[in-house]
Amino acid sequence: MARRQRRLRDSSHRSASQHEWVDTQTDLEALVADLLAADCVAVDTEFHRERSYRPQLALVQVAFGERIALIDPTTTDVAVLGAVLAADVLVVMHACAQDIEVLSQECDAIPSKLFDTQVAAGFLGMSTPSLAALTDRLLGVRLAKGNRLTDWFERPLRPAQQRYAADDVAYLIPLLDELRSRLTARDRWQWALDECEQWRRPPGPPPDPAQAWTRIKGARQLRGPQRAVAFRLAAWRERTASERDIPVRFVLSDMALLSIAQRRPGSISDLGGLRGVDGNQFRGAAGERIIAEVQRGLDMAAGEIPASALPAGPNVDAALQPAVPLVGAWVDEVARAEGIDRSLLATRSDIAALLAGDPSSKLNAGWRADVVGDGIRSLLAGEAALAFDPSAGLQLESRPCKVPEQCE
Repeated sequence: MARRQRRLRDSSHRSASQHEWVDTQTDLEALVADLLAADCVAVDTEFHRERSYRPQLALVQVAFGERIALIDPTTTDVAVLGAVLAADVLVVMHACAQDIEVLSQECDAIPSKLFDTQVAAGFLGMSTPSLAALTDRLLGVRLAKGNRLTDWFERPLRPAQQRYAADDVAYLIPLLDELRSRLTARDRWQWALDECEQWRRPPGPPPDPAQAWTRIKGARQLRGPQRAVAFRLAAWRERTASERDIPVRFVLSDMALLSIAQRRPGSISDLGGLRGVDGNQFRGAAGERIIAEVQRGLDMAAGEIPASALPAGPNVDAALQPAVPLVGAWVDEVARAEGIDRSLLATRSDIAALLAGDPSSKLNAGWRADVVGDGIRSLLAGEAALAFDPSAGLQLESRPCKVPEQCE
């Protein structure tokens, strides 16, 4: 095994160092033709969103066969990669959510077939491992970390930066092969494929400005007029950031927003001295708009926020509320015993959805129903009980039938 891993490391690093730099449309279109002939393509992206509302694509990396290519989206139209994503080609990614978001934005397409190495690793008990951790553990390869926070818009990219970017795809297909072998041995390969399919979806609509206040830590603790003002300010901030394509914090920081909601200033001069409020943020029209949104919040009847602006969630019957943490504790035990990432098996929201009778709950079907869903239903029906075994933790045990005429 050690000899195999050493050969893999040496050969992959040679290929990473021999990557292609693609910065003309002619070369990109030739590359796309080759990609369309491949069965499997590893894909990654580098992007920045520190100074924008939407992600700004800086680099696309692909690997297939013996080739690795780094594509410069600042000099090419990467929309042509949409043909590869839409084709009958297996796209291998690691932690794909943000990559799919930016590729959908730039290429108007998502992979027709997807395998995510981070998701699949969860079925081996690994909790959202980084690519470096996964290659080290499964392939015995240690990736360099020095350029993780590089400026990917820098041109030309230094050799070390390019090598780091190439490494992000160089090992994805070997990881696919290793994960397939290990998961097949545990009869979990199909589980991984089914779960990866759930991630193969286009990004949702842009954030609803009316619900922006729910994403601010501490905002839900506000009451009455304070909550109404936070609601109005957060919606205005979200719309402004989207229109100007800047991060919401450039419009108004969370701390400033909460400070304004708590103090509810009546004039621009009252904004001065509030914690987190930058004087540049309330000069001129911006200051006037902030005060106007504060007043609109105060004008809302008793601080009422529209029902559409309230976060939706499972409505668990009060009698079943105590069961949520109890079931959660048992799910923790099952995840540990089965070697499955706990967050992959079931979140608290997944449990609450099942208890609320939501037919779309993830625990109603598939591998999750087999592992914990059916057990939870037995527990809720009184057909099973939880017992603590010092050597094995929480265990689900059958209960004796209390109504003889209903017993089989």
